[in-house]
Amino acid sequence: MERDRIVGKHVFGEIYGFREHTPEELRNILLDAANVANMHVVEAITYEKPTVYGAIVLVEESHLAIHVYKGYSYGIVDIYTCGEKSKPELAYDLVLEKLRPLKYTRNYADRSST
Repeated sequence: MERDRIVGKHVFGEIYGFREHTPEELRNILLDAANVANMHVVEAITYEKPTVYGAIVLVEESHLAIHVYKGYSYGIVDIYTCGEKSKPELAYDLVLEKLRPLKYTRNYADRSST
């Protein structure tokens, strides 16, 4: 029987108790995270609304995103990649290192082909 191949890797969680950054700073953190995780950037965007702001980096392998809720020191980190060469775990670690939350969660899901 052929071994299952990992088609996608998903690392996601919540961050609490961190200094809020600008959307542009978040974009730069995600660009650095994509680089250390062997991802290939397609486009990077930021957004800001009255209660939430963040950054999204589209990569050939899928995406990285940070959404921050203003005034709560609370955010969501979502990193999903397809393929076997990217390392979303390293990207998540870099985001934690840069944002330095007091508390965080980390979840992992693999998306196997069978």
